[in-house]
Amino acid sequence: MPHAIHPMLATLIDQPFDDEDWLYEIKWDGYRALAFLDGKSVRLVSRNQNDLTAAYPELHAIPDCIQARAAVLDGEIVALDEHGRSSFSLMQQRTGVGEGGRRIRRTRDDIPVVYYVFDLLYADGYDLMQAGLQERKQLLASILASNDLVRYSDHYLGNGIALFEAAAQRGLEGIIAKRRRSCYVQKRSSEWLKIKIVRRQECVIGGYTEPRGSRESFGSIVLGLYDDQGRLIPVGQAGSGFTAETHAAMWKRLQALQADRNPFFGKVESDRRVYYAKPQLVAEIKFSDWTHAGQSGAVKMRAPVFQGLRFDKRASECKFELAKATSELARAKSR
Repeated sequence: MPHAIHPMLATLIDQPFDDEDWLYEIKWDGYRALAFLDGKSVRLVSRNQNDLTAAYPELHAIPDCIQARAAVLDGEIVALDEHGRSSFSLMQQRTGVGEGGRRIRRTRDDIPVVYYVFDLLYADGYDLMQAGLQERKQLLASILASNDLVRYSDHYLGNGIALFEAAAQRGLEGIIAKRRRSCYVQKRSSEWLKIKIVRRQECVIGGYTEPRGSRESFGSIVLGLYDDQGRLIPVGQAGSGFTAETHAAMWKRLQALQADRNPFFGKVESDRRVYYAKPQLVAEIKFSDWTHAGQSGAVKMRAPVFQGLRFDKRASECKFELAKATSELARAKSR
């Protein structure tokens, strides 16, 4: 059985589409995790190879749901709200990953989690990554006994637009389109596509602005994304989305990361004084759209809102992810 696998990642596109050569799944809003099963033991690993096993003790029962002695599963750990929707906010309250992935933190055991399984990469001596996706999912469904803790992430053949509209009505984050015959590759691929309903982006925090009015400590966090040349480009500032508790916690982290040098490429445009921080923290940001703003006309996030910190992702992974046209990738004839 392989000891380490890097998860296959999807490419962002702008519109849903229908195609019989593709299958479509709900895009879950939680923490991606590979589950390595060996007998009755399980090891949960994040996309950055951080061990999550101790953070989710209830998921130690995953082997009881799989009819295989050894297996590798790909899925998402999510917390569901009262309407059955995956909630990143609840996952933040039930944080399982410490800073840098080195320290496990169990803060809210009263918030249950569910492991949604959508792929099977290995089973009892057979490496399945070169098999087609649809065959992998059929085998997964045949050996998985779903329950309230571990669930099969179902798919829909050909009907991406209808699933996207249904997901939008339920207030979900988006959907994933996957080519039915796609092999599993350990990198980002155009064989898997993601179409978002809610615009979200992981950004690097490279500084903060001075406070204004009644707010103390800092006003907004200054956000950046790396370009293809490895330069940290400022993309906006988020001052909303904080509670009193998360604002105080952020201030403590920012103080520990204060820097004299500007980590961004170029000047940060702001009507308030900007202080810099070492670009180590990753923030999950919800925003309304990309826009060209400021004197430079550079692309910026419109109405960015802080959702929480992501300790399961590295700052170096935060790159520009502007949606590609659907017609470029998804409507080409199947190979």
